[in-house]
This record gives sequence, C-alpha cells and structure tokens, in this order.
Amino acid sequence: MQPLMVQPERWMLGGMVGRSPVMQHLFQRMRCTAPHFRLVNIEGEQGTGKLLAAQTLHHIGAAASGPFVPTIATEFIEAPHSLWQEAGGGLLYLARVDELSADQQRQLRDYLERAAHERMRATKSSAPLQIVAGSTQSLRRLAGSGAFRGDLASHLTAVRFGIPTLRDRKDDIPVLAGLFLRNWSREHHNPLRGFAAGVLPRLASYAWPGNVRELESVIAAAALECSGQWIRPIDIPRLHWPAPSGTAPVIVDPFADDPNLDRAILRHITRILAQANGNKVRAAKMLGISRSTLYRLLDDQHPADPAAE
Repeated sequence: MQPLMVQPERWMLGGMVGRSPVMQHLFQRMRCTAPHFRLVNIEGEQGTGKLLAAQTLHHIGAAASGPFVPTIATEFIEAPHSLWQEAGGGLLYLARVDELSADQQRQLRDYLERAAHERMRATKSSAPLQIVAGSTQSLRRLAGSGAFRGDLASHLTAVRFGIPTLRDRKDDIPVLAGLFLRNWSREHHNPLRGFAAGVLPRLASYAWPGNVRELESVIAAAALECSGQWIRPIDIPRLHWPAPSGTAPVIVDPFADDPNLDRAILRHITRILAQANGNKVRAAKMLGISRSTLYRLLDDQHPADPAAE
C-alpha cells in the first residue's frame, strides 16, 4: 500500500508541486525572476499548468499586491483597454498567444509598444506591473518558420519558462497523485488512505497526453469508483497503455462490464476530456452537447477543475 503524501508542501512553489530535478530547477528560476520581470513567456503543452505557473509568479512576484487578470490573447485584442486597466498594478496573463492571427499579432505588438511609451511618460500609470504570455508552441520556433512575427516573438520571449510534460517528470506522479487524492478526500469528506499495490506503476507506465490535468481527472474518477479506503488498479479509468513498437495500442478497460450508468458517463467524459487535452469547449463539441450541459454533468459527477480552461 502507498499512503498519501502528507507533506507535499516541501516540494511546492505556490500551487505548483514537483520534486523532480527539472521542476526544482524551474522553481529556482521562478523565485529569482518573479520579483524583477516585466514580461515573460510560459511555454508548455495543454494541461501542463501554465495558468498555475502564472498564478505562482503573481503570488511570489512584484505584482502580488495587485490583481491577477487571466484572459485569452484573442479576447484581449477585442477589449485591450478595459483589461489593461483591470490588471493595473497587478499581473495580466495572456493565454494562447501562439493562436493569434497575423493581424492580431500586429495589434498586440502595437499595443504593447504604445503602452510602454505611455508608461514611460506618465508619472502615475494604470498599466499592469507584469505581463505573462502563455503559449502551447514555442514562439521562437514559430517565428523561425514564419508563422509568428519575429519582432513580437523576441519581445515576448526575452524571459522564458518551459513547463515540462508529465511524461518528462514521472518522478512527480506519486506526489501529484497523492496531492490530488488528498484534495479530493477533503472536498468530499471521504478520507481515502492512498493507493494499493500496482496503482502507481500503472500510472507511471502511461504517456499522459493530457499531462497533469489528465492525471487529476483520472484520480478524481478513481476516487469515485473506490469502494474502500485504498485506490485499487481496478478503480483506474480506461487508459490507452503504451504498446510494443510496431503493434497497436493496448487498451485496458476494467469496467467493460460495469452496468452503472453514472460511472459510465463519468468515464466517457473523462476520456473525451483527455482526448481534448482538457479543453471543455472542444470536449463538448466532440460529445455533441452544449458547454453548459458538459459543465452540469461535471458538477453532478465530480468537482470542477478551476484550472481546466
């Protein structure tokens, strides 16, 4: 049996957790940079925790006493002045900047340049103290291929953090899984003790295309399935396990004969969310339902993930 990690705080920075060397190195860089940066880029696959990293930089940085304003970059282009003022004295997080069109990239570059000039002239500025630009793809690589403005990429990536994938930090899976299970137990007043033999090796063998967000969804689904105090291998939702080279993926579904409709709905939603990399809008389209219906089903079945947007 593997008990819950009772002291994950020793490996935490803000809301981020990781004991692996790559995460500890990232934490050290963030601590050194947070009090001083003006503009920083956070790169990472969907589900790696870019929003959480931006929140952490806000928490430990120069803008901690001001607001934290997250928005999608395309939405900022539509209403830059109001969002800029809302984030005044705080941190503005622009997500998905790599999805901006060529014209939107030009608008963002022009606005950042104009705002910088106004800030230099003004004795009292309502601008954000710090700006974080989140991207799934490397802006420098996109600029090199001509898919992103080189001048904007250079400006946004002068300081850059790369959030590693979960498959590149598998040492953190026991800590993360324990933390997610502990949080779930507290929220649901259901004191689960930890993981039975075979669970953590099974989790470590999976590629986690949805990264940390997918792991959290899987732990929540397993906790709902658990009928005792320990999460068992049979409680883990259906996952696509790695297969030997040249063969088809191995699909393990320990619940194939489970007649319970609620659990079947939850497992199906969890799988689709993983395929959509946690994007609920995309998952709703794949499921053929409205986003409000998906939110209702998630609220009915398991606690919502505040960082899943």
